This record gives sequence, structure tokens and C-alpha cells, in this order.
Amino acid sequence: MGEKFDLAIIGGGTTGLFAAYYATMRQMKVVLIEAQEQLGGKVMQFLPEKLIYDVGGFPEITGETLVDQMIEQANRHEPEILVGDFVEQIEKTNDKFQLMTAKGKKLSAETVMLATGTGTFHTRRPDEWAEIPDSRFKASVPTSLMDRSSYQDKKVVIASNSKVGIGWAINLQEIASNIVILNSHDTFLQAKQEELAKLQEAGIEVYYNVKITNFLTVNKELEKITFLHNNGQEKTVEADKLLTYHGLELQAAPFETWGISTAKGRISVDHFMKTNVEGIFAAGDIVQYPGKTTLIASGYTEAITAVNHAHMLINPKATEQLYSTVIYQRGKRL
Repeated sequence: MGEKFDLAIIGGGTTGLFAAYYATMRQMKVVLIEAQEQLGGKVMQFLPEKLIYDVGGFPEITGETLVDQMIEQANRHEPEILVGDFVEQIEKTNDKFQLMTAKGKKLSAETVMLATGTGTFHTRRPDEWAEIPDSRFKASVPTSLMDRSSYQDKKVVIASNSKVGIGWAINLQEIASNIVILNSHDTFLQAKQEELAKLQEAGIEVYYNVKITNFLTVNKELEKITFLHNNGQEKTVEADKLLTYHGLELQAAPFETWGISTAKGRISVDHFMKTNVEGIFAAGDIVQYPGKTTLIASGYTEAITAVNHAHMLINPKATEQLYSTVIYQRGKRL
């Protein structure tokens, strides 16, 4: 049957992380399952270096810092957190949910909360990389800009045909010792003219129609990158750091298989965040209802509502709402 929980949260983005904290604060036994190897969802994947201005209590905060603090908060009451695993099956048996993950993990939960966002985004890597030796290094190349300070005084190469690559280059130009962009196309996808102008003004070197042919590493550290460009001209550049972005592939959660009703890719919920399946709640970007906003802060309030009503479903005598100041002042969690 698997380990038993009061609440299984599927999705470890900001909504799922806050739900894990809030539910454990209310003394629910919680497991959170995240398909990616890292927590933080789209904030960590797409906004780690971006400043966010619309989260209460923070005049401004980077996505990475926000997620780091949310992970610390989520772990306060020690929920079980599983990363790098994908929930494939959810079946309801005798008013309990049986979950099976891609790695064969079996879990049992009284209630479930879906905080998957619109799905799991996987970054594409160029097909020609398959021909390059050193598969271990290729697999480790970052596909998002995190830990910006690690690029200080480094020779940075950005392999990208997207405006995302331009954004990284502009962001790092003040701290990197040198930046080179290797574009496999002859244009940057979705790039605006003003973005291209910033790139030119910054004097960042760009090569087009590139095919990377080799990564030279010494003691597992990158030193040089060799590539072909234009009409097959070969060139080698020095590099301490490599970033890559060539678009995304979306893996949506199998809601229909789980019996969850959706419309236009979103889950319809009521004002209690209930789905059409009794005991399954949803919150965050994946839900839709009149007046819905897709903001980080919106996910927090939806998570609170979902957790409170999941708690009441398990224990009808439970209080619908409790203030954290009262909970911790009493020295116990209810």
C-alpha cells in the first residue's frame, strides 16, 4: 500500500512549497513530489536571477532567493520531499488515494493537492550535441542562470538561439570577464529589436550558424569549446562557464488518466479549491475560476484554502482557519 500521509502534494513550485509548510503547520503528515531534480518550479527554472516585486514583505527579491527561503520554510516541520520523480497513477480506493511514481514509489494519502503548474518543462539540447564526446559534461551544462556570483571574472559562453540567451549575456556583462554567444541559427528567436541593440551596444561577440563539435575539459573543468560557423569555418574559444538554452518541451500531468476534469489545459475548481474528484484539491497556475490571477502570491492563498479544506475533510471537527501567531504561541499546531 505504501507509506501513509494525510496530504500528498504534487508539484514543488512556490505554491506546492507553501502548501507543504502550511499543512505541516496544521500537523498534517505531508509528502511533496516534484518531477524536476530541483524545487522551485518555474520561478527557479525561468526567473532565478530576475527581481520579483509583487510578493508581500519583499520590496524586491530574486527568484532564487525567494525559492531558497521557501524551501527553508517548507522544511520547518519536516514533510517528506521527493524530487526527480513523476506521479504516473492516482487511484481512489476505500476513500484513500494510492499514488504510483515513475520510479516505482507507492504512496497512500487521505487527500491530494495538485500544484503542478501547467506541467514540467524540459530544456531541449541541440541534436548535434549527440555527436560530441564527454556525455557526462554535456549532461551537466546548466540550462538556467542561477548563482550569478559564480560567473564573476569568468569567460562565459552561451549556446542559444533564443532571446533568453541575450538576456543572460546582458545580465552577466558587468561581472564576466568575457562573453561569447554561439547561435545555431542565423537569428535569435523571439528577440525584439531593442534586445538586439543592447547586445550590440554591449560589444558581446556573437557567432551564427554554429555547430559545436567539442568541449575540451581538464580535470572535469571546461577550458575550451570548438565549433564550426558560417560556411564550416572552425574556431576555438576559451571558456570557464557554459550556459545553454534552445527552447522547451512541456510534459503535462496526466489529469485525464487521474479522472480530473480540465478545460483548455486548466483544472476547474470551486471556491474551496476542490476539483471534480472528492478529496483532490488544486492550486496555483494550473487552476481556473472566475477572477483567477496567475501570480506567485495568488498561489499562496489558494494553497491555504486547499489545505484547510483538505484538513476538514479528514477531520470535520477541525477549525477552518487558525492564525499562526496563536498556533505557535500555544506551542502546538492544530
